[in-house]
Amino acid sequence: MNKKILKHKRTSSALKFQDSLRLKRVLDDLRGQYHREEFLSSDPLEFVYRFSDPWDQEAVALVAALLAYGNVRQIRKSVQDLISRMVKHSSSPSCYVRELGAKNRAQAASRAFDGFVHRFNNGADLFQLLQLLEQSWSKYRSLGAHFSVHLTPQDKNISTALALLIQDWRAWAKKGESLGSFSYLLTSPAEGSCCKRWCMFLRWMGRKDDIDPGLWSESGILAHTIPKGRWLKTEQLIIPLDTHTGRMSQKLGLTSRKSLGWKAAVEVTESLKRFDPHDPTRYDFSLSRPGILDTFFRSSR
Repeated sequence: MNKKILKHKRTSSALKFQDSLRLKRVLDDLRGQYHREEFLSSDPLEFVYRFSDPWDQEAVALVAALLAYGNVRQIRKSVQDLISRMVKHSSSPSCYVRELGAKNRAQAASRAFDGFVHRFNNGADLFQLLQLLEQSWSKYRSLGAHFSVHLTPQDKNISTALALLIQDWRAWAKKGESLGSFSYLLTSPAEGSCCKRWCMFLRWMGRKDDIDPGLWSESGILAHTIPKGRWLKTEQLIIPLDTHTGRMSQKLGLTSRKSLGWKAAVEVTESLKRFDPHDPTRYDFSLSRPGILDTFFRSSR
């Protein structure tokens, strides 16, 4: 091989290694600065920690994640409103959900959401979402157990399992009819969506540390509902790609894609696996915080 070419290749490899080290330092610095409980007040995950019962946590996590679009103030207001309506009607969010399985009580329960609106979705959409959650609980004991039916230990990531869960819920919801605005809550990787809100929910369910509760992880409080070995693993998670995380990922060179769809989310996750192959989404909360906190503080003034 030509010596000049060989030297160029060695120099190029060294530069890439140095760039990789610099990027890891940036990511670790961001995580050290922002991956702390004190910043949970700027995240819908905060609402999950207001409850100790695992089914309360699963129900609240689902609605908090799926309502996480729009400005920070509106998200918090809508999640709090929805939880208050459930607790006012029943003793807890999980009790409210379980009541939806009784036909003689479901109609009265639906009125709890009268007048609820969050951007593209209304009370009827959220009522239908919780009806689907109740069906998953009735059939599988938890949503985590339902998800695990479609997730194998060999799956590289959550793509197939999430698409199949959404497919199940769509089939249960309208049996082939148009879902209207409700479809905005049931985005699928099979259609190219980045599924930011579902990926965030699954991050909460699959990771367990000071920030994420990890309900569906091997040591999670709902692990007993999931068949042994089919727990959600951190290496299977995909980063929740939104405006804040997407912009930061593009600046850091974690993705070369301009469109922030599912392929971009997978690409960012694969890039992060260079620094932590077993837990790439450990950087998610801190990557999104600079943009979110700026919005959060401005909206709170």
